[in-house]
Amino acid sequence: MNKKRVFVVGGTRGIGLTIVEKFAKEGYDIVATYNTGSLKMASEICEKYNANLTPVKMDVSNYSEVQKGFEIAFKQQIDSVVCSSGISLGEKLLCDQSIEDIDKIIDVNLKGIIYCNREAQKHMLGQGCGSIVNISSIYGLYGGCCESAYSASKGGIIALTKALSDECAAMGVRVNAVAPGCIATDMTNNLTEREKEVIIDKTPLKRLGEPKDVANAVFFLAGEDSSFITGEVITVSGGITKF
Repeated sequence: MNKKRVFVVGGTRGIGLTIVEKFAKEGYDIVATYNTGSLKMASEICEKYNANLTPVKMDVSNYSEVQKGFEIAFKQQIDSVVCSSGISLGEKLLCDQSIEDIDKIIDVNLKGIIYCNREAQKHMLGQGCGSIVNISSIYGLYGGCCESAYSASKGGIIALTKALSDECAAMGVRVNAVAPGCIATDMTNNLTEREKEVIIDKTPLKRLGEPKDVANAVFFLAGEDSSFITGEVITVSGGITKF
């Protein structure tokens, strides 16, 4: 029996790396992208779980690279595509954020995910099956103060997910999203202890999330246990609705 394969866009660190680990542990072979980072840790994880790893060098903001990356990935059937790449460039009033930083956020977080979804749709419709899971944020649902461009990019991912799920459903392809809250990753290392305390106090489950909390939700949406779910957004936030 052939092993299932997942394509993780952004598998070098944080949530993306934990997603690689979850799927490898569950018996999948992995295709994972890297850009400026390294897949060394992903490679070690895959070796631990006896999962084959296919590395793909890809800048999601460059459509030509995305196109080539998906061609490499889909040389064999891909059961699930997880789009987890994204950046945050710190909290600022929108009027204080440089145009260059705004462009970078939109290019990576929104245009990059649109590019990846376009290619995933094209290849999966040819297969007649598959699941796409996009990583958004609760800021995409509720907005984040001093994170306006970031919130707009993540909100766009949610709208993309819902629209694309309609396009794909009749052809056996599902599209869903996960919207994490405050997860303990490199992106939250810039928070002060006091800021973390405030977030935890406002979170009904009284802790920060862990990358594995997001990975578990992604794995559920990618697999057969969610076969009647498409166009949905699962929040992984400990019950918080707005910081």
